[in-house]
Amino acid sequence: MTQTIPMPFLGDVLEGIGVRSPVAQRLLSEWQLTDRQLTVSGHRVSKLEYSGFVKRVMFETEDLFLGFLDKPLPRRAFGVFAMGAVGCRSLRALVDYGNLYFSMFTDQFHWEIVRQAGTVALVLKFDERRNLSYRFIYQSMLLIWLRLISWFIGEELKPRILAFRFPEQSIDSHLRYLFGERLTFSADDNRIVFDEAAIDVPFSATQDEVLRMLKDNHNMMLVRNTAEPFTRQTRRLLVLHRETGWLKQADIAHSLGLSENLYWRKLKKEGATYSGILGNLKRDFALRLLADPNLAMEAIAQQLHFSELSAFNKAFRKWTGSTPGQYRTQLLAD
Repeated sequence: MTQTIPMPFLGDVLEGIGVRSPVAQRLLSEWQLTDRQLTVSGHRVSKLEYSGFVKRVMFETEDLFLGFLDKPLPRRAFGVFAMGAVGCRSLRALVDYGNLYFSMFTDQFHWEIVRQAGTVALVLKFDERRNLSYRFIYQSMLLIWLRLISWFIGEELKPRILAFRFPEQSIDSHLRYLFGERLTFSADDNRIVFDEAAIDVPFSATQDEVLRMLKDNHNMMLVRNTAEPFTRQTRRLLVLHRETGWLKQADIAHSLGLSENLYWRKLKKEGATYSGILGNLKRDFALRLLADPNLAMEAIAQQLHFSELSAFNKAFRKWTGSTPGQYRTQLLAD
C-alpha cells in the first residue's frame, strides 16, 4: 500500500505555471528541491509534503486550477460550488449545476453524462489549448468529483472503469492506489464509469456534511483519504520497533489482539498485505537515508535490517529501477 507519492507528481503540479517559471523556481528553492530531483527515479515525498506543496502553489498563483486554464479561478470557487450543490438531489442535477456554475469563470471544460448498457459515465470534456500533458488537472478533477459524488450519496463509490487521456507512466501505480485497478490510459476522453444501480440513488448531503468534506484538505489533493485502520496500525508498529528489527506478521497480529488469519483478512479488505506494507516502509526509509551523503551504503543496509548489502541493492533496484548508488548520484547532482 503506497504511503508516499512519487516525486514526478510535483512536476505535474507545476506544469501549468511551468517548472522554469520564477514562481516555480522560488517554490522549489523553498522546498530545497531542484528541477533534476523532480525527475529522479524512485524519489518520493510524504502525503503531508505533497498536499502542502499543492496548497502552496495554489496560494502563490491565486488560482484553483494552478495555471492550467486560460485565466485563473478564485481559490474559494470550489467551496462555494460545493455548498451551493447541497440542494442537488441527483447526479444529473449536480452536473447541470456544476456546468452552470463553472461556466461563469471559464468555457474550457464541462461535464457530460453518458448512459449505456447498465452503466453511467461521467465524462470530462476539456479543451486543451496548450502543449501540456494535463496529467495533474485530469487526475485531480476526476478524483474530486468521485469524492464529491460519494459524499452526496453517503458511501464510497467504486468506479467500474476510470479512463485518462494521457499515456501510462511507471509512476502511475499511485493512481491505482487512489482509484483502484480498473484504470485505462491513452483513452479518447477522461471519464468515470459507474454501475447504474450504484449512482441512480437520491443525493442527501447536508451543509454540515459538505463543510466537513471541505475541511478535509485531502479531498482536494491526489491523496487517498480512506480510513485503512489496520494498514496504519501495521505501519505504526513497524516504525516503533524498527531499531530492534522488523516485527513479524504474527507479532503484529498479537499486538492488535487478532489471530494471524484474521489480521491477514483485515489487511486484504483494505487492499494491503503485511509484506507490501513492510516493503514500502523499507523503501521510504531507504530513500530518506540515501539523501544523507555521509551515510555509507553498508550503514543504510544495516539500519534497514538487511542481512547483506547485496540484498539491499537487489531490493532497492526492485523498488526504484536503479541501484542505491545510482539513485544517490542522481539525487545529489547539481
